[in-house]
Amino acid sequence: MKEVNVEVLVVGGGTAGVSAALAAAEEGATVCLAEIGSGVGGVGTHTGVHVYYLGTHTGMQRKLDKEIQEVAGNLGGKVKGFHPEAKKIRLEERLAQNGVTILYDHLAVQVILEGKRVTGVVFESPYEVLSVRAKVVLDCTGNGDICALADAPFESGREWDGVMHAYSLPPRYLKEEAEIADFLNFDVGWVDSSSARDVSRALLEARKLLWDLPELGGDRLIAVGSQLGVREGRRIVGQYVLTLEDLALDRRFADVVMRCYSHYDNHAMDLANESRFAQIWEGVIGAWKDRIGCDVPYRSFVPVETDGLLIACRALSMDHDTSTAFRMQPDMHCVGEVAGTAAALCVQTGCLPRDLEVSALQRRLINRGVLKEGELVRQSAPWLTLDDDTREQRNWTVETVRRPEVQRRLIEALGTEQEGPAIWWLWKSGEKTIPLLKETLTKSEGKQQRGVAMALALLGDRAGAACLVRAVEEEALDAPPGFERFIPPRWIACLILLKELQEASCLEVMLDRLQRRNPTARLPAFSQILHVLHYLIAVSEQIPPDTLAKVKQAVYQLLAEPGLGEDWQVNMELDNSIRWNIEMTAAYLLVLLGEDNGYVILDGYMTDGRAYARNMAHRLKVRLLQKAVPQDERMEVQH
Repeated sequence: MKEVNVEVLVVGGGTAGVSAALAAAEEGATVCLAEIGSGVGGVGTHTGVHVYYLGTHTGMQRKLDKEIQEVAGNLGGKVKGFHPEAKKIRLEERLAQNGVTILYDHLAVQVILEGKRVTGVVFESPYEVLSVRAKVVLDCTGNGDICALADAPFESGREWDGVMHAYSLPPRYLKEEAEIADFLNFDVGWVDSSSARDVSRALLEARKLLWDLPELGGDRLIAVGSQLGVREGRRIVGQYVLTLEDLALDRRFADVVMRCYSHYDNHAMDLANESRFAQIWEGVIGAWKDRIGCDVPYRSFVPVETDGLLIACRALSMDHDTSTAFRMQPDMHCVGEVAGTAAALCVQTGCLPRDLEVSALQRRLINRGVLKEGELVRQSAPWLTLDDDTREQRNWTVETVRRPEVQRRLIEALGTEQEGPAIWWLWKSGEKTIPLLKETLTKSEGKQQRGVAMALALLGDRAGAACLVRAVEEEALDAPPGFERFIPPRWIACLILLKELQEASCLEVMLDRLQRRNPTARLPAFSQILHVLHYLIAVSEQIPPDTLAKVKQAVYQLLAEPGLGEDWQVNMELDNSIRWNIEMTAAYLLVLLGEDNGYVILDGYMTDGRAYARNMAHRLKVRLLQKAVPQDERMEVQH
């Protein structure tokens, strides 16, 4: 086996990987960049998403973008956003200028470990087996492949079903009216991005479906992305796990190394399958489109157990909710630059990444333009505000919202278009707000009273439960302002909170809704079904014996529907279905109701050809087994 020795090894030449390699080289380290494919740039050059959406534009990216525009001017034609070929060309030029060794067509197959320290990676290619030894290894694979090979702990997908964010395969086409090369970032479905077989299935599925897209008619197609637009994979557990609440509150960290900026850009339409916090943020607060962002701590780059290695891609240490927001290309450029700078500094000082002096790294990042001096001492400025207040005024923080005059403003906003932020801040105010809310509950009426009841429920108080039940029974269809497809009607928001309270008095109504549906843009039939099923799961232990047979019958009737789940879509009319998810959620409920046939349904999906379906079946079976065994035996069940 051939062996190469470098100071910094970057595995993965995508969005973050190139920035990491350039930063490490610019900081004086000898760098090798190994890429499984035959080009650099990742999602912007190979998937074809050649427009920046949100994210932080800092550091080397600004200069690179200008250089890419100059190259694009020599290629001819007009392109929306940046020219993907121009970006590929310029990135390779910059890597060469900085002395970075590039290894294309090299697949990482093994990590070299000394105890828990990664000291290198073994690669296979059509030509050789190569061992690359390094003082610091950067995992820029997107899916955290190197961390996984090193047995670093990781999580993937949603808590309920293990499903990852929807994937895309953008075609590039010529816009007829402007003669500009554009792309269509359409969502196809689901994929387990850590499974090569499932990625292969997804590529075939996507290429078959894209021919039905109306934009591609009239011989306008130019090309189709050569790799999937994957939005989520493994998430490595680091010394700190970033949360969506951190982003919402613009949380400060003493070990800040960059800032992220986006919104809760979750494309999933099955909100009922998302986390508790996500359902509150999107379904109750209505804040899907609201801008969020915060400090990113160095600890999120450092695996919790593994030495000699930094997480330097979208596998960064964060939860699933955060991964829907913290994945933008500009942010990933920044992640790479931070990790590359940190790796070079570790080489210079002879320390492991976890022992690096963060203040020294911060000084280097300030010099590189990734951080600003003031960001080390700034105060948090949470994103949700009322009326015309700006974040910079800092009238809305966890400290200020507890003031009596602010509490009155919040309560006055309930029932208005400002209700979402008001409920958020009443929730963040804590239990001391409950007496004032209860007092207002008895004096108010209509939408304001309902808003008070929602705030109380978030605080765990049942005083307004009857009001929430009434909103569900009356099928309240109003909703906060925002992106219609991602903001459900208020009766669903109230149902989410009744589920939170495990309030079972809506049981009969929900059985009716399981069969009688009135689909809208805000609430497709499949989404309503999943909300009802999850409610029934939450109150299953409270179902009276004389109602049990009726609930089982309703579930079996649902499963017998021929077109169940076929109305699923994200942003295109595509021939796809979410029946698999509905069936397994219903199966889970059946087991809770004493029906072993639920296990039969789950077992059927254990051999499904789609990895994401198998993952869900496995996860639900493990959860059911854990509920059935004593606490001291549960760890054995997990293994």
